[in-house]
Parts: sequence; structure tokens; C-alpha cells
Amino acid sequence: MFAKWAQDEMNHFRVSFNSDTLVECGVKSGLWELTPLDQNKSAWATTYRLTGKGSKILTAIWLQPSGRGHQVLLKGPYVVDLHSITDGKEPGTKIVAFRWEIDWDRASEDLKACLPRFELSGNKTALFRLEGNAWKFVSYLDANGAPTSSDGESSR
Repeated sequence: MFAKWAQDEMNHFRVSFNSDTLVECGVKSGLWELTPLDQNKSAWATTYRLTGKGSKILTAIWLQPSGRGHQVLLKGPYVVDLHSITDGKEPGTKIVAFRWEIDWDRASEDLKACLPRFELSGNKTALFRLEGNAWKFVSYLDANGAPTSSDGESSR
């Protein structure tokens, strides 16, 4: 149940952190580039987009000019440590609690150069449902057991 999901579908962990060097490091490494300003946008708008190279290791970025509150949506690879698997509220469901972290030994050198290792981990709880003979990921759950979006952000 969990092994297939861990290998094939866990490409969406959102990480938030502060860094004064992240933006410059990613530009120098060719992971993202400054987005050309649209003539209809404000002159002070500064946004970055992933390059082809960056898209191989990240799904999305939200970079802040202040250096505070950067967010990246990771692709892995991951190491997963299961904490528990319990029955869900409905028949044919399971709640899985686990800790994930970037597999530092297999991670891209570009990822290692620009992103802080200690920030690339977290704890999650997920709901799975039995469909036929296979367990399918349904959603992440927040601390109260309510569903969240696919990247673990609250959907409320």
C-alpha cells in the first residue's frame, strides 16, 4: 500500500523557510529565473519561474524578495518512516502517520547547494481508501483529522 505511493506519488511536499541566499543561489545554479515583467504589471513586481533544470527537482516555487517566507514544492527523492497505520472512520479506509525527509544521498547536487537540508522534512498523516485490491491515497489530514489539499496545506 504505502511503498507504491511513496515511490510514485509523493512529489508534492510544500516546505516554507527563510533564507537570504536562496534566490541568488537558484538563479546562479540555473534552477529559476526572473520572470520578465508584463507591461500591465507593476514595476516593483518581482517573480521567479522554474527553468527546465529546476522543474526536474521542484514542482513549484514561491520566492520572496525579503528572504522570509520562501516556499517550494518538492519532488523528492524521499525517505519515509511509518509511525502508524490505523483504521479510518469509514470501512475500507486507513489513516497513515509518517515522517518524510529528502533522501540526501540521492538528492540533486543543485538541490543540496541551494536548499537547507534541515528544512526538507516533516510529519504527515494521510487517508487511504481500498478500491478493489489496491489502496489509493485520498488526502492528507490536519491535526483535527480534516482533509487538506494534496500538498498538505489546509483546504479550509
